[in-house]
This record gives sequence, structure tokens and C-alpha cells, in this order.
Amino acid sequence: MARHAVIMAGGVGSRFWPLSRNQKPKQFLDILGTGKSLLQQTVDRLSTLVSVQNIWIVTHENYRNLVIQQCPAISLTNILSEPFRRNTAPCVAFALTSIHQQDKDASMLFAPADHIILDEDKFVEDCNVGFDFIENNSALLTFGIQATVPHTGYGYIEYNESVSDPFEKDNIFPVLNFVEKPDHNTALKYLHQGNYVWNSGIFLWHMKTISEEFQAYLPGWLEEFNKENIHNNIRKIYESIQSISIDYAILEKSKRIFVKKVNFGWSDLGSWGSLYDHLPQNEDSNAMIGNGILAMQTNDCLIQNTEKKLLAIYGLRNMIVVNTDTVLMICDKNEEQNIKKLLKEVEDTSGDKFS
Repeated sequence: MARHAVIMAGGVGSRFWPLSRNQKPKQFLDILGTGKSLLQQTVDRLSTLVSVQNIWIVTHENYRNLVIQQCPAISLTNILSEPFRRNTAPCVAFALTSIHQQDKDASMLFAPADHIILDEDKFVEDCNVGFDFIENNSALLTFGIQATVPHTGYGYIEYNESVSDPFEKDNIFPVLNFVEKPDHNTALKYLHQGNYVWNSGIFLWHMKTISEEFQAYLPGWLEEFNKENIHNNIRKIYESIQSISIDYAILEKSKRIFVKKVNFGWSDLGSWGSLYDHLPQNEDSNAMIGNGILAMQTNDCLIQNTEKKLLAIYGLRNMIVVNTDTVLMICDKNEEQNIKKLLKEVEDTSGDKFS
């Protein structure tokens, strides 16, 4: 039995516009100013957990060359190109059947390419516990992040903490419900109730178990992907396949889904605000990425400059300032949920040259 890791790297990342663009979205960018893209950091992190020969990347066909450029250690046969975006269930099915051709007894971890994890040693420790669990039990496992604030941007998982369970010592509990992103009052109730965690979007399972769940809840899917010459037929499969998340299609319905409570400094980096929270800040509470930034009488701002020209700022409060080669965007941090609306207006007036 070998362990594999699958990185889901096909998203667009429009909430990080104008840094994230259609041709080079968030996962391929050095968002944190570390010298490596989020995808490269994810590959490095997972290569301490499994053999690099067992790391797979599922991406959109438009990004295949970016993956090859950024991840030269990954085998070309392990880079799976989706012709269309169809959410995560087809992505999982594509990876499952590809891995099955090499290893019918595989255990697998699925993780997004664009999250950050600050405590990587703890992450590896939790993953090894998770692998041991799914290899010794006919179960699916997801990681749940201990909620610390009433966050309305995450999905939540309700777990059963009243059951006397042999896995409780590993912080593993049966899942009761998956809950969509709540309003503030509901999130506050979840936080006080105590048996809700944030849905990390990181999953572990064994080939046999997840295949059985596909047969139960998405019958015929794996047979469709298992046809000969899958890579020649993948466009035809994706043209007709349902667009649906693995959470909604299988995990929410499964009778053998468990959650492991974890705390390894996780963020899905779903917004500029969450990036600000994870960056070092100066004495004026400004988080600055890039060179050539001069900020005076400016507080509580996120400022990113990708260009060589000087970016001089005076008298701003609580703003997001992002300067790229073609777009300068300035937005109140409290209004960042409207960046998508702003992007749509840009596309309506200027076409896709800035998106």
C-alpha cells in the first residue's frame, strides 16, 4: 500500500484580482512574497509526506504549462489536465482512476493548491495520523480547523462529540452535518456550541473506500473515467459530466465520514483580508509586499507592488492597494467583497485584457 497526494490546482482565484488573472491565477503566484508560488509551497509540503513520484496535480488544461514550469520534479503523467471546470467531484474521479491504473491499493490525500499552512511539522504529523486512520478503517476523513472566530467565509462541519469513540484520542469524530457558509449570528452560535469546525477542503481516503462511495452516490462515474485512453476521451467525458463538489455529491451523504480536528496554522487565503491577517505588519499595522513602497501617515493597509516604479502613499486608512503591470486597484478593506463586482465592470467596459 502506497500513499499518494493529489493537489487540486484548477481554480481562477478572482477574489485576488488584479494580482490573480485568468492566465495566471492565485495558485501560481508568490502571494506571500516568499520566492515561491502557493503551488510550489504545496508541492514542497507534500513531498515531506509522500514520495514525489506519488504527487499528482489536477489543473485546467490552460495551466498545464505553468504547472510544468513551476513543478519540474512532478512527472508529466502525474499532471492531469481538465478541459473544463466542473467542480471537485470530477477532479477527484479523474485523479482516482489515474492513480488506480498504477496502484489499486493506494491511500490518498487531496488538498487545494492555494492554501497556506504555517506549522508544517504539525501538518505532516496530522496527515500521518489521518493516513493511519483511513488505512485501518473503512472510512473517509476530512480535516476540520478549530474555529476561533465567527467566520462567515468558511463552510462548517458539525461533529458528534458525545459518542464514546476509540478515535477520540486522535481528535477524530463522526461527522453529523456539513453546513454552508453561515451568517454572522449563526457562525457565532457554532463557535459557542463548540462542536463545529471549519471545513478545510483537505480529504483522505483509501482507494477501495472512496470507490465504493462513488458507486453508491455517483454510479457509473468511475466506469466512465476508467475507459481506455482516458486522456484521449477526457474532453468528451467533461462535456457531459455533472458539475458538482465532492462535498455535496458524496461527503454530505456518506455514512462513514469522519473529521479530524486540527490546528496547524491554516488559511484558505480566500480574500485580501485573510492575506493581510497572515502577513507581518509594521508599526503602523501596514502589511507590505514587494519593493519600492513608501507609505506615510498610512495605517492598517495591505499594499502590494509588483513593479519597479515607486509606489508612494500618503494618508490612507484601512485600504487595499495592489499595483501590477497593467492595473492599479485601490479598495476599502471593508468593501473587498465587491472586488468581483468591480472586476465585472472592468470586463464589461474593457473586455478581458485586464482579467
